[in-house]
Amino acid sequence: MRRLFLSSIVGVSATLLAAQGATVLNYVAGSEQERILTAYERDAFVLGSRVERLVATTGLVDPTLVALVNRYAEQGNTQVIVVDRDGIGVLSSDPVELAVGTNYTNRPEIAQALLGNVTSGERWSETLQSNLVYVAVPIINGSSIYGAVRLSFPHGEIDQSVAEKTMFLWWVAGAALALSILLAFVVSGVVSRPIRRVEAQANALANGDFSGTLSATEGPREIRTLAVAFNTMAAKLDSLIRQQRAFASDASHQLRTPLTALLLRIESAREALEANPTQAADRLRDAEIEVERLTTIVEGLLAIARSDSGSTEVTPIDVAEIARGRVENWRALAEEHGITIAYEGPTSAPALALSGAVEQIVDNLVDNAIGHSPPGTAVLVRVRGLARVVELTVIDAGPGMTLEQCERAFDRFWRADSTTDGSGLGLAIVKHLAELGRGTVALTPVTSGSGLAASVRFLGDPSNN
Repeated sequence: MRRLFLSSIVGVSATLLAAQGATVLNYVAGSEQERILTAYERDAFVLGSRVERLVATTGLVDPTLVALVNRYAEQGNTQVIVVDRDGIGVLSSDPVELAVGTNYTNRPEIAQALLGNVTSGERWSETLQSNLVYVAVPIINGSSIYGAVRLSFPHGEIDQSVAEKTMFLWWVAGAALALSILLAFVVSGVVSRPIRRVEAQANALANGDFSGTLSATEGPREIRTLAVAFNTMAAKLDSLIRQQRAFASDASHQLRTPLTALLLRIESAREALEANPTQAADRLRDAEIEVERLTTIVEGLLAIARSDSGSTEVTPIDVAEIARGRVENWRALAEEHGITIAYEGPTSAPALALSGAVEQIVDNLVDNAIGHSPPGTAVLVRVRGLARVVELTVIDAGPGMTLEQCERAFDRFWRADSTTDGSGLGLAIVKHLAELGRGTVALTPVTSGSGLAASVRFLGDPSNN
């Protein structure tokens, strides 16, 4: 990622510098060529004024003018040709290539200058076999044209001047590119460092280490958001793995005994099948009881596992309405055991809980209460709206528990009396569902007589305040 970031920043910087450099270079080249041509036009007019007498007077020879032309040509790396009104060369800085006495009217720029026009430009010179930059001006006195002066020089003069003018710009561009590389290196390190921490922590998770967390206060907002999401995911994954291990441990521990007992009863029934059919039938009935016990344990474990893997988002529910409905469903079974079941509370009690959790909580608490209450007693399901919470309480008239037993009653597979039926998972499921919905549970002895009060408090629904 860092290499890609560096390449992107440097590529963008180089592209911008190249685009701007090309624009500046073209502008400087054009401006410099215009400046040089203007300077040569000025020099040509100055030379024209100095040699005017020579071209105006036929047969006049002035050695000083020859020296002047040669000196100017040497200083400016320039070729100078002066022609009279007929286009015949009278002065030349290069007598070999630009011979005196030759007719130069075939040169377009000289022909235009003899017509009184100032011309400048660039053309290919067959004589020099190179690009020739020229300036041609007429020699004028009043309305009379006495001749023309042409200054010419190779295009390399302009190229050299442009190179000298743009050298500083190239240094600035190089410094800017170096600075962009340095900044890209620093910024890419700042950006990629949190990503590397995420990568390291992800590798730790892959190796089973869930102890580390990412800082949610360092780096840009996107990195902080990623850190929060990653920590949440790691915590959830750690919780799921712990729950999986707990489930496997609980299942292997609690299923070993009934499975062994079931196997022994089946073997005993098979041995007695021919010799004592009645004994074999008794052993098979015992096996059926063990199967029912196994079914109860497995269903309890699966209920906890399903609640662990399900959604933990709370939703608005009416605890009073659910409690009344569950009381009516349990009434027939309670009457078979000679127990009276009743509801006490308001007609509506809005709260927040997991979807479907209140029904399971009521069923488990009522099932325990009916199972531990003697005939002729009553089970009360009570709902109360307290400050910011809704309390559901199931009160029975059973043998009760000590305070120490009440604290342990919500542990998985714990039972106060090992001789009674049950898997020891009912209250554990109640506690698990309540805490997932951000509620609390409590088990307290009834102060007046025997019995227990199992209470679950749910968050009140703030939308109904």
